[in-house]
Amino acid sequence: MSFLHLDEYLNKEFSPDNWSDSAVIYALELVQKLTPADWDELKSCWRERPQEWQYRCAEIISDGDSQQAIPLLLEMLETPDDELTLTAADSLRSIEAAKQNLYLNPDVLKRLQVLSQSSSIAQIIVNELLKKLPVRL
Repeated sequence: MSFLHLDEYLNKEFSPDNWSDSAVIYALELVQKLTPADWDELKSCWRERPQEWQYRCAEIISDGDSQQAIPLLLEMLETPDDELTLTAADSLRSIEAAKQNLYLNPDVLKRLQVLSQSSSIAQIIVNELLKKLPVRL
């Protein structure tokens, strides 16, 4: 039931200010309530959701169960959507992902390095993520 609430909520129309000021807080509460079955449902359908939904999801799932969120965020890193990749990278750097022995696909690593050149914010996100992770290539 929690996934349905989260799914509907992420689909709502929010102005960027409303999302970042208040709506994201409720979304974070919803993601913290996800059960293992909810996570399975999320993992099976996130690619089919609208772009904005995916960005919001990537932004908030790091506040949920990290064992569930990390593999999903790693999948999101591999998408061709630059904004989703950077949002997933930003979420990954905020989790205790450093405790994991993560495999980062060499193509993803190269892409992150290219994306880090696109803006100073992207550079900070990518550099901090790579410093935190014991990345295996």
